[in-house]
Amino acid sequence: MKVGIVGFGSIGTEVAKALIIGVENFSLYGVVSRSKKNVERRILQLNHQIKIFELETLIQKCDIIIDCAPKEAFREIATQCIQNNKTLITVSGAGILDNLDLEEMAKEKNTQIILATGAILGLDALRAASESKINSVKMITRKPPNALSNAPYVIENGIQLDKLLASKLIFKGSATEGAKAFPANVNVAAAVGLAGIGADKTELEIWADPDLDRNTHKVEVDADSAVFEMSIQNVQTPENPGTGKITGLSVIACLRGLKSPFKIGT
Repeated sequence: MKVGIVGFGSIGTEVAKALIIGVENFSLYGVVSRSKKNVERRILQLNHQIKIFELETLIQKCDIIIDCAPKEAFREIATQCIQNNKTLITVSGAGILDNLDLEEMAKEKNTQIILATGAILGLDALRAASESKINSVKMITRKPPNALSNAPYVIENGIQLDKLLASKLIFKGSATEGAKAFPANVNVAAAVGLAGIGADKTELEIWADPDLDRNTHKVEVDADSAVFEMSIQNVQTPENPGTGKITGLSVIACLRGLKSPFKIGT
Protein backbone atom coordinates (compact mmCIF):
# COMPACT_ATOMS: atom_id res chain seq x y z
CA MET A 1 0.00 0.00 0.00
CA LYS A 2 1.30 3.45 -0.92
CA VAL A 3 1.74 5.77 2.06
CA GLY A 4 1.90 9.56 1.99
CA ILE A 5 3.10 11.70 4.89
CA VAL A 6 1.73 15.21 5.47
CA GLY A 7 3.98 17.25 7.74
CA PHE A 8 7.67 16.43 7.80
CA GLY A 9 8.79 17.42 11.28
CA SER A 10 10.20 15.07 13.90
CA ILE A 11 7.23 12.65 13.78
CA GLY A 12 6.95 12.57 9.99
CA THR A 13 10.68 11.99 9.65
CA GLU A 14 10.58 9.11 12.13
CA VAL A 15 7.75 7.47 10.17
CA ALA A 16 9.54 8.01 6.85
CA LYS A 17 12.73 6.47 8.22
CA ALA A 18 10.86 3.32 9.27
CA LEU A 19 9.14 3.03 5.89
CA ILE A 20 12.47 3.43 4.07
CA ILE A 21 14.04 0.67 6.19
CA GLY A 22 10.99 -1.44 5.45
CA VAL A 23 7.51 -2.01 6.85
CA GLU A 24 5.89 -5.09 5.29
CA ASN A 25 2.94 -4.29 2.98
CA PHE A 26 3.68 -0.54 2.94
CA SER A 27 5.92 1.79 0.93
CA LEU A 28 6.58 5.52 1.18
CA TYR A 29 5.19 7.28 -1.89
CA GLY A 30 5.90 10.91 -1.00
CA VAL A 31 5.48 13.78 1.43
CA VAL A 32 3.88 17.20 1.79
CA SER A 33 5.50 19.97 3.82
CA ARG A 34 4.75 23.68 4.20
CA SER A 35 8.52 24.34 4.39
CA LYS A 36 10.40 23.31 1.26
CA LYS A 37 13.74 24.14 2.84
CA ASN A 38 12.95 22.03 5.91
CA VAL A 39 11.78 19.00 3.94
CA GLU A 40 14.80 19.11 1.63
CA ARG A 41 17.14 19.20 4.65
CA ARG A 42 15.44 16.21 6.22
CA ILE A 43 15.50 14.25 2.97
CA LEU A 44 19.25 14.82 2.80
CA GLN A 45 19.60 13.52 6.36
CA LEU A 46 17.68 10.36 5.45
CA ASN A 47 19.92 9.89 2.38
CA HIS A 48 16.97 8.60 0.37
CA GLN A 49 15.11 9.99 -2.62
CA ILE A 50 11.64 11.14 -1.53
CA LYS A 51 9.15 12.87 -3.80
CA ILE A 52 7.47 16.10 -2.65
CA PHE A 53 3.86 16.74 -3.67
CA GLU A 54 1.01 19.17 -3.23
CA LEU A 55 -1.59 17.88 -0.75
CA GLU A 56 -4.33 17.14 -3.28
CA THR A 57 -1.98 15.15 -5.54
CA LEU A 58 -0.48 13.10 -2.71
CA ILE A 59 -3.91 12.13 -1.38
CA GLN A 60 -5.07 11.06 -4.84
CA LYS A 61 -1.96 8.95 -5.44
CA CYS A 62 -1.78 7.16 -2.07
CA ASP A 63 -3.81 4.48 -0.28
CA ILE A 64 -3.08 5.78 3.23
CA ILE A 65 -2.26 9.30 4.41
CA ILE A 66 -0.40 9.94 7.67
CA ASP A 67 -1.10 13.35 9.19
CA CYS A 68 1.86 14.70 11.18
CA ALA A 69 1.03 18.34 10.46
CA PRO A 70 0.03 21.06 12.95
CA LYS A 71 -3.54 20.94 14.27
CA GLU A 72 -4.60 23.88 12.08
CA ALA A 73 -4.14 21.76 8.94
CA PHE A 74 -6.18 18.81 10.18
CA ARG A 75 -9.57 19.74 8.73
CA GLU A 76 -8.29 20.28 5.20
CA ILE A 77 -6.28 17.05 5.26
CA ALA A 78 -9.13 15.01 6.73
CA THR A 79 -11.76 16.45 4.40
CA GLN A 80 -9.72 15.68 1.29
CA CYS A 81 -8.98 12.14 2.54
CA ILE A 82 -12.68 11.48 3.16
CA GLN A 83 -13.71 12.88 -0.22
CA ASN A 84 -11.14 10.65 -1.94
CA ASN A 85 -11.99 7.57 0.17
CA LYS A 86 -8.50 7.36 1.66
CA THR A 87 -7.69 6.08 5.13
CA LEU A 88 -6.19 8.78 7.35
CA ILE A 89 -3.91 8.06 10.30
CA THR A 90 -3.33 11.11 12.46
CA VAL A 91 -1.53 12.03 15.68
CA SER A 92 -3.76 15.08 16.17
CA GLY A 93 -6.27 14.21 18.87
CA ALA A 94 -6.83 17.96 19.26
CA GLY A 95 -7.63 18.18 15.55
CA ILE A 96 -10.25 15.45 15.80
CA LEU A 97 -11.75 17.08 18.89
CA ASP A 98 -12.23 20.35 16.99
CA ASN A 99 -13.78 18.63 13.96
CA LEU A 100 -16.15 15.98 15.29
CA ASP A 101 -18.62 16.81 12.51
CA LEU A 102 -16.31 14.99 10.08
CA GLU A 103 -17.38 11.67 11.63
CA GLU A 104 -20.68 11.78 9.78
CA MET A 105 -18.95 12.63 6.50
CA ALA A 106 -16.52 9.71 6.97
CA LYS A 107 -19.44 7.40 7.72
CA GLU A 108 -21.22 8.44 4.51
CA LYS A 109 -18.06 7.80 2.47
CA ASN A 110 -17.33 4.53 4.32
CA THR A 111 -13.78 5.55 5.22
CA GLN A 112 -11.79 5.86 8.45
CA ILE A 113 -9.85 8.42 10.45
CA ILE A 114 -7.56 6.60 12.88
CA LEU A 115 -5.91 8.30 15.86
CA ALA A 116 -2.49 6.82 16.67
CA THR A 117 -2.09 7.15 20.43
CA GLY A 118 1.30 5.76 21.41
CA ALA A 119 2.12 8.67 23.72
CA ILE A 120 -0.53 7.48 26.19
CA LEU A 121 -1.30 3.96 27.33
CA GLY A 122 -4.38 2.19 28.63
CA LEU A 123 -6.87 3.37 26.02
CA ASP A 124 -8.02 -0.22 25.44
CA ALA A 125 -9.15 -0.40 29.07
CA LEU A 126 -10.69 3.06 28.93
CA ARG A 127 -12.63 2.27 25.75
CA ALA A 128 -13.83 -0.99 27.28
CA ALA A 129 -14.96 0.84 30.43
CA SER A 130 -16.88 3.36 28.30
CA GLU A 131 -19.13 0.54 27.08
CA SER A 132 -20.64 0.66 30.57
CA LYS A 133 -20.47 3.59 33.03
CA ILE A 134 -17.45 5.76 33.78
CA ASN A 135 -17.80 7.99 36.83
CA SER A 136 -14.71 10.16 36.36
CA VAL A 137 -11.49 10.50 34.40
CA LYS A 138 -8.64 12.74 35.53
CA MET A 139 -5.40 13.31 33.66
CA ILE A 140 -2.28 14.96 35.08
CA THR A 141 0.40 16.00 32.60
CA ARG A 142 3.84 17.04 33.81
CA LYS A 143 6.45 18.30 31.36
CA PRO A 144 9.83 20.03 31.50
CA PRO A 145 9.43 23.79 30.94
CA ASN A 146 11.09 23.58 27.50
CA ALA A 147 8.21 21.40 26.30
CA LEU A 148 5.59 24.00 27.24
CA SER A 149 7.25 27.37 26.69
CA ASN A 150 5.90 27.86 23.14
CA ALA A 151 2.30 26.88 23.93
CA PRO A 152 -0.25 29.61 23.02
CA TYR A 153 -1.73 29.56 26.54
CA VAL A 154 1.68 30.13 28.14
CA ILE A 155 2.56 32.98 25.78
CA GLU A 156 -0.85 34.69 25.92
CA ASN A 157 -0.94 34.59 29.73
CA GLY A 158 2.68 35.71 30.16
CA ILE A 159 3.63 32.62 32.17
CA GLN A 160 7.37 32.63 32.81
CA LEU A 161 8.90 29.16 32.70
CA ASP A 162 12.56 29.77 31.84
CA LYS A 163 13.68 30.31 35.45
CA LEU A 164 11.26 27.97 37.16
CA LEU A 165 12.72 26.41 40.33
CA ALA A 166 9.82 24.21 41.41
CA SER A 167 6.88 22.38 39.87
CA LYS A 168 4.13 24.82 38.82
CA LEU A 169 0.48 24.16 37.95
CA ILE A 170 -0.12 26.22 34.80
CA PHE A 171 -3.50 24.88 33.68
CA LYS A 172 -6.56 23.23 35.21
CA GLY A 173 -9.77 22.56 33.29
CA SER A 174 -11.34 20.11 30.88
CA ALA A 175 -9.49 18.17 28.18
CA THR A 176 -11.46 20.19 25.62
CA GLU A 177 -10.15 23.46 27.06
CA GLY A 178 -6.65 22.02 27.38
CA ALA A 179 -6.56 20.90 23.75
CA LYS A 180 -7.38 24.45 22.63
CA ALA A 181 -4.86 26.04 25.00
CA PHE A 182 -2.04 23.59 24.27
CA PRO A 183 -2.75 22.25 20.74
CA ALA A 184 0.75 20.80 20.24
CA ASN A 185 1.20 19.47 23.77
CA VAL A 186 -1.86 17.58 24.94
CA ASN A 187 -3.04 15.49 22.00
CA VAL A 188 -2.95 12.69 24.57
CA ALA A 189 -5.59 14.49 26.66
CA ALA A 190 -7.83 14.72 23.60
CA ALA A 191 -7.31 10.99 22.99
CA VAL A 192 -8.22 10.16 26.60
CA GLY A 193 -11.35 12.30 26.29
CA LEU A 194 -12.39 10.69 23.01
CA ALA A 195 -11.84 7.17 24.36
CA GLY A 196 -13.62 7.69 27.68
CA ILE A 197 -16.45 9.91 28.93
CA GLY A 198 -15.81 12.74 26.51
CA ALA A 199 -13.29 15.57 26.55
CA ASP A 200 -15.69 18.00 28.27
CA LYS A 201 -15.99 15.68 31.29
CA THR A 202 -12.32 14.68 31.40
CA GLU A 203 -10.41 16.68 34.04
CA LEU A 204 -6.95 17.91 33.07
CA GLU A 205 -4.05 19.41 34.96
CA ILE A 206 -0.84 20.57 33.27
CA TRP A 207 2.30 21.15 35.31
CA ALA A 208 5.67 22.58 34.29
CA ASP A 209 8.35 20.76 36.27
CA PRO A 210 12.04 21.78 36.01
CA ASP A 211 13.11 18.54 37.72
CA LEU A 212 11.82 16.42 34.83
CA ASP A 213 13.56 15.50 31.58
CA ARG A 214 10.65 13.48 30.20
CA ASN A 215 7.03 14.25 29.29
CA THR A 216 4.86 12.42 31.80
CA HIS A 217 1.15 11.62 31.87
CA LYS A 218 -0.96 10.00 34.56
CA VAL A 219 -4.61 9.06 34.07
CA GLU A 220 -6.98 8.06 36.88
CA VAL A 221 -10.22 6.29 35.96
CA ASP A 222 -13.19 5.42 38.19
CA ALA A 223 -15.77 3.24 36.43
CA ASP A 224 -18.40 0.72 37.47
CA SER A 225 -16.34 -2.04 35.80
CA ALA A 226 -12.90 -1.12 37.17
CA VAL A 227 -10.87 1.51 38.98
CA PHE A 228 -7.44 1.97 37.44
CA GLU A 229 -4.49 4.28 36.97
CA MET A 230 -1.98 4.48 34.15
CA SER A 231 1.19 6.52 33.80
CA ILE A 232 3.89 6.97 31.19
CA GLN A 233 7.19 8.84 30.93
CA ASN A 234 7.97 9.71 27.33
CA VAL A 235 11.48 10.44 26.05
CA GLN A 236 11.47 13.80 24.25
CA THR A 237 12.38 14.09 20.58
CA PRO A 238 15.55 16.21 20.20
CA GLU A 239 14.04 18.72 17.73
CA ASN A 240 10.64 19.09 19.42
CA PRO A 241 10.74 18.61 23.21
CA GLY A 242 6.93 18.74 23.42
CA THR A 243 6.64 15.53 21.41
CA GLY A 244 7.55 12.11 22.75
CA LYS A 245 9.76 9.80 20.69
CA ILE A 246 7.15 7.06 21.05
CA THR A 247 4.58 9.06 19.05
CA GLY A 248 6.18 8.31 15.68
CA LEU A 249 6.61 4.68 16.68
CA SER A 250 2.90 4.45 17.44
CA VAL A 251 2.13 5.44 13.85
CA ILE A 252 4.29 2.59 12.55
CA ALA A 253 2.60 0.16 14.95
CA CYS A 254 -0.77 1.43 13.72
CA LEU A 255 0.25 0.84 10.10
CA ARG A 256 1.38 -2.70 10.84
CA GLY A 257 -1.93 -3.38 12.59
CA LEU A 258 -3.89 -2.54 9.46
CA LYS A 259 -2.54 -5.60 7.65
CA SER A 260 -1.43 -7.90 10.47
CA PRO A 261 -3.18 -11.31 10.66
CA PHE A 262 -3.20 -10.91 14.46
CA LYS A 263 -4.63 -7.67 15.89
CA ILE A 264 -3.52 -7.11 19.48
CA GLY A 265 -5.80 -4.76 21.42
CA THR A 266 -9.17 -3.32 20.55
